[in-house]
Amino acid sequence: MLNNSIHLTNINSPVRQVKAKVELYEGSTLVNTYTHDGALISINVERIGEEKFFGFGVCHRLNVHLIDSKRQINITTANSFKVHFGVGDDYQNVFPTFYVSEVHRDENTNELSITAYDVLEKANARRVAELTLESSYTIKTFATACANLLGLTDISIQNMSNAIFYTNYGGGANFEGTESIREALNMVAEATQSIYYVDNGGLLVFKKLGGGSTVLTIDKNKYITLESKTNKRLATIVHVTELGDNVSASMSYTGSTQYVRDNAFWDLRDDIGTLVNNALTAIGGLTINQFNCEWRGNYLLEPGDKINLVTKDGGTVSSYILNDTINYDGSLSETSEWSYTDNEEETPANPSSLGDALKQTYARVDKANKQIELVASDVKANSSEISSLRMNTDSINMSVQQLGNEMIDGFLEVDDNIAVLSKKVEATMTADDITFLIQKEILASGDIDSVTTSTGFRFDAEGLTVSKTGTEMTTQITEDGMTVYRDNDAVLIADNEGVKAANLHATTYLIIGENSRFEDFNNRTCCFWIGN
Repeated sequence: MLNNSIHLTNINSPVRQVKAKVELYEGSTLVNTYTHDGALISINVERIGEEKFFGFGVCHRLNVHLIDSKRQINITTANSFKVHFGVGDDYQNVFPTFYVSEVHRDENTNELSITAYDVLEKANARRVAELTLESSYTIKTFATACANLLGLTDISIQNMSNAIFYTNYGGGANFEGTESIREALNMVAEATQSIYYVDNGGLLVFKKLGGGSTVLTIDKNKYITLESKTNKRLATIVHVTELGDNVSASMSYTGSTQYVRDNAFWDLRDDIGTLVNNALTAIGGLTINQFNCEWRGNYLLEPGDKINLVTKDGGTVSSYILNDTINYDGSLSETSEWSYTDNEEETPANPSSLGDALKQTYARVDKANKQIELVASDVKANSSEISSLRMNTDSINMSVQQLGNEMIDGFLEVDDNIAVLSKKVEATMTADDITFLIQKEILASGDIDSVTTSTGFRFDAEGLTVSKTGTEMTTQITEDGMTVYRDNDAVLIADNEGVKAANLHATTYLIIGENSRFEDFNNRTCCFWIGN
């Protein structure tokens, strides 16, 4: 809450006099000032948050109505506004700078309606790839770079320890670069369990709800209507990837769950369990009353300020300024509200059914290196099986591994003394080639020197032999050539000496050397000269 005793005294007075003005800028140059005794008709400032406990920004939206009967006011998207509220001759700039996005004129009344947003709206169009960062940085360094890119002076950290902002990322967080700055700031707020907004001094403020004291009590003398609903208490935080690699932490009581999805500051972290637990320790138990209140208003309040509401039956509940609208048309009023909807269920950590097991299949998405690894695991009493698929822009790698603690009877019928056998089949596909690798490892004694498939292929020291029971043909391929047998007779040999064949049958013609071709011709056998 902004500290201004003169304004606060006037705001709380039973009879109050509030003035307002808007200043029009082009760049840093003041172009004009509009007041309520001049062209200013009304001011409407809406603060737009989300139905969450943390991990979002509160953007300010301004709508100004001006009368321009002489059609002399020229406002474009190159302009910006600053809003001031006054007591006597003392004016307070209470909101961030608003950048014009739309201007509409009523041709009948010559009334201008101007819509403008603070710089967080512009953050939707800027990208992480635009940031200038070293390969190693902290969350604070990243957030400061975002603020500077948006033209803000610095960041401010309120109601929480700065330590979490100094979490280091040696190779950078898991950003691809195409994410918007607004999305990235949401991730910063999630990773630090805070909300964020731009204040009247041009600072990007990160504030944790639950910290600090109550700044205002709204009692029955201040509100027109109050609808106070149930409280929502944060009890569980779940980190989720697209394929369900869920890591969660919960308090001992029943409450609401907040999901953190695909956060670049949490993805691929080996200490994700610790991070989630630390997050719950920092903000778990936060209780916010769901309410809707129309009241006299206080323009000194800032997003995330804690307020108390005195209900009609005399009870007191606590909430925060997260979503509200301030109206000024010669008098001041405000509508504030917050609500939360629980609409998802947490995936069990230890699945008992196939469906739940499939939900535990997860993806490790390394956006920086443009690589995706899909992993499905199954742990049994005596064995562990892991299947994985890794994809990047150049190749796909698939692997299946099985580790056993017991004897695998009959497997290739090799060494009876083998206690543990590990098998691995890998396929690698790239833009240039396809490679299949069959690799077998004996973890005790002995070696595997041949592989036989059920389709008649045998790989051994003699090369590749293709033969199937019940057929008379056998093909053998070695590094020296290929031989085809009928029973035990070689009917085709191709090696470095040439090709030898028994019962060679050319169905169309036979070319010998460079000049001669034999073929059937009008019921005769002819030899044609085909040389130059």
